[in-house]
Amino acid sequence: MKKILFLAFLCLACLSAGAQALSPVTWTAYGLTFNAPRGILVEEDTEETFLLNNKTFYITIQSLESEGITKEELNGVLKEYANDDGVKKQTAIQAFELPQFYGVSLNGVCESDHCCYACLMTKAAGSAFYVSIVYAEGKEAEAEAILKSFKMEE
Repeated sequence: MKKILFLAFLCLACLSAGAQALSPVTWTAYGLTFNAPRGILVEEDTEETFLLNNKTFYITIQSLESEGITKEELNGVLKEYANDDGVKKQTAIQAFELPQFYGVSLNGVCESDHCCYACLMTKAAGSAFYVSIVYAEGKEAEAEAILKSFKMEE
Protein backbone atom coordinates (compact mmCIF):
# COMPACT_ATOMS: atom_id res chain seq x y z
CA MET A 1 0.00 0.00 0.00
CA LYS A 2 2.84 2.39 0.84
CA LYS A 3 4.36 1.77 -2.59
CA ILE A 4 1.09 2.71 -4.33
CA LEU A 5 0.76 5.92 -2.33
CA PHE A 6 4.39 6.78 -3.01
CA LEU A 7 3.93 6.17 -6.77
CA ALA A 8 0.77 8.28 -6.80
CA PHE A 9 2.59 11.10 -5.03
CA LEU A 10 5.52 10.80 -7.43
CA CYS A 11 3.20 10.99 -10.46
CA LEU A 12 1.49 14.10 -9.10
CA ALA A 13 4.85 15.73 -8.40
CA CYS A 14 6.00 15.02 -11.96
CA LEU A 15 2.81 16.46 -13.43
CA SER A 16 3.03 19.65 -11.41
CA ALA A 17 6.73 20.05 -12.24
CA GLY A 18 5.93 19.85 -15.96
CA ALA A 19 3.53 22.78 -15.82
CA GLN A 20 5.08 26.17 -15.19
CA ALA A 21 3.41 28.16 -12.46
CA LEU A 22 2.06 31.51 -13.63
CA SER A 23 2.30 34.65 -11.55
CA PRO A 24 1.31 38.28 -12.16
CA VAL A 25 3.67 40.61 -14.02
CA THR A 26 2.96 44.32 -14.59
CA TRP A 27 4.03 46.62 -17.38
CA THR A 28 4.09 49.69 -15.17
CA ALA A 29 4.15 52.19 -18.05
CA TYR A 30 0.49 51.27 -18.69
CA GLY A 31 -0.60 49.50 -15.52
CA LEU A 32 -1.11 46.39 -17.65
CA THR A 33 -0.98 43.18 -15.61
CA PHE A 34 -1.02 39.60 -16.86
CA ASN A 35 0.12 36.18 -15.72
CA ALA A 36 3.49 34.93 -16.96
CA PRO A 37 5.67 31.96 -16.03
CA ARG A 38 7.22 32.46 -12.61
CA GLY A 39 10.83 33.64 -12.93
CA ILE A 40 10.53 34.84 -16.54
CA LEU A 41 13.12 37.51 -17.35
CA VAL A 42 12.16 41.03 -18.39
CA GLU A 43 14.35 41.81 -21.39
CA GLU A 44 12.92 45.22 -22.27
CA ASP A 45 10.61 47.59 -20.38
CA THR A 46 10.04 50.88 -22.21
CA GLU A 47 7.06 53.10 -23.03
CA GLU A 48 6.69 51.27 -26.37
CA THR A 49 7.61 47.64 -25.64
CA PHE A 50 7.52 45.10 -22.83
CA LEU A 51 9.54 41.96 -23.62
CA LEU A 52 9.87 38.83 -21.46
CA ASN A 53 11.47 35.45 -22.09
CA ASN A 54 12.61 32.14 -20.72
CA LYS A 55 13.44 28.82 -22.38
CA THR A 56 9.74 28.11 -23.07
CA PHE A 57 8.12 31.50 -23.78
CA TYR A 58 8.99 34.73 -25.58
CA ILE A 59 6.32 37.35 -24.84
CA THR A 60 6.18 40.74 -26.56
CA ILE A 61 3.66 43.47 -25.79
CA GLN A 62 3.59 46.74 -27.67
CA SER A 63 1.42 49.78 -27.27
CA LEU A 64 -0.45 50.61 -30.47
CA GLU A 65 -1.21 54.06 -31.75
CA SER A 66 -4.85 53.54 -30.88
CA GLU A 67 -6.32 56.92 -31.70
CA GLY A 68 -8.91 56.27 -34.33
CA ILE A 69 -8.70 52.45 -34.14
CA THR A 70 -12.06 50.85 -33.62
CA LYS A 71 -12.86 47.43 -32.23
CA GLU A 72 -13.83 46.33 -35.74
CA GLU A 73 -10.39 47.28 -37.10
CA LEU A 74 -8.50 45.04 -34.67
CA ASN A 75 -8.77 42.07 -37.09
CA GLY A 76 -6.93 43.99 -39.81
CA VAL A 77 -4.24 45.25 -37.43
CA LEU A 78 -3.66 41.72 -36.13
CA LYS A 79 -3.51 40.20 -39.61
CA GLU A 80 -1.00 42.85 -40.69
CA TYR A 81 1.30 42.08 -37.74
CA ALA A 82 1.10 38.33 -38.37
CA ASN A 83 1.80 38.71 -42.09
CA ASP A 84 4.67 41.17 -41.50
CA ASP A 85 6.26 38.68 -39.08
CA GLY A 86 5.86 35.80 -41.53
CA VAL A 87 3.52 33.72 -39.35
CA LYS A 88 2.75 30.48 -41.19
CA LYS A 89 -0.25 28.15 -40.78
CA GLN A 90 -2.39 30.98 -39.41
CA THR A 91 -5.67 29.96 -37.84
CA ALA A 92 -8.83 32.00 -38.36
CA ILE A 93 -9.01 35.12 -36.21
CA GLN A 94 -11.02 34.56 -33.04
CA ALA A 95 -12.73 37.40 -31.19
CA PHE A 96 -12.88 37.21 -27.40
CA GLU A 97 -13.75 39.46 -24.51
CA LEU A 98 -12.08 39.94 -21.16
CA PRO A 99 -13.53 41.99 -18.30
CA GLN A 100 -11.57 45.10 -19.40
CA PHE A 101 -10.67 44.30 -23.01
CA TYR A 102 -12.03 43.45 -26.43
CA GLY A 103 -9.61 41.10 -28.14
CA VAL A 104 -8.82 39.18 -31.30
CA SER A 105 -6.25 36.43 -31.66
CA LEU A 106 -4.81 33.90 -34.06
CA ASN A 107 -2.35 31.04 -33.72
CA GLY A 108 0.35 29.94 -36.11
CA VAL A 109 3.98 29.02 -36.54
CA CYS A 110 6.76 31.60 -36.20
CA GLU A 111 9.84 30.12 -37.86
CA SER A 112 9.88 26.75 -36.06
CA ASP A 113 7.98 27.69 -32.88
CA HIS A 114 4.28 27.93 -32.15
CA CYS A 115 2.88 31.39 -31.58
CA CYS A 116 -0.24 33.23 -30.54
CA TYR A 117 -0.76 36.79 -31.78
CA ALA A 118 -3.42 39.08 -30.35
CA CYS A 119 -4.64 42.65 -30.26
CA LEU A 120 -6.36 43.97 -27.16
CA MET A 121 -8.35 47.18 -26.82
CA THR A 122 -9.50 48.51 -23.47
CA LYS A 123 -13.24 48.93 -23.18
CA ALA A 124 -12.98 52.13 -21.16
CA ALA A 125 -10.19 54.25 -22.64
CA GLY A 126 -9.71 52.71 -26.07
CA SER A 127 -5.99 51.99 -25.52
CA ALA A 128 -4.77 49.17 -27.75
CA PHE A 129 -1.96 46.64 -27.41
CA TYR A 130 -0.34 44.06 -29.65
CA VAL A 131 0.60 40.78 -27.92
CA SER A 132 2.88 38.05 -29.27
CA ILE A 133 3.41 34.83 -27.32
CA VAL A 134 5.93 32.45 -28.88
CA TYR A 135 5.99 29.15 -27.05
CA ALA A 136 7.50 25.68 -27.06
CA GLU A 137 5.70 22.55 -28.23
CA GLY A 138 2.98 21.42 -25.82
CA LYS A 139 2.54 24.80 -24.12
CA GLU A 140 -0.64 25.90 -25.94
CA ALA A 141 -2.80 25.84 -22.79
CA GLU A 142 -0.34 28.01 -20.87
CA ALA A 143 -0.10 30.48 -23.76
CA GLU A 144 -3.91 30.69 -23.78
CA ALA A 145 -3.97 31.21 -20.00
CA ILE A 146 -1.42 34.03 -20.36
CA LEU A 147 -3.49 35.72 -23.07
CA LYS A 148 -6.74 35.48 -21.13
CA SER A 149 -5.21 36.94 -17.93
CA PHE A 150 -4.72 40.56 -19.09
CA LYS A 151 -6.17 43.35 -16.96
CA MET A 152 -5.55 47.04 -16.32
CA GLU A 153 -4.90 48.59 -12.93
CA GLU A 154 -7.81 50.74 -11.90
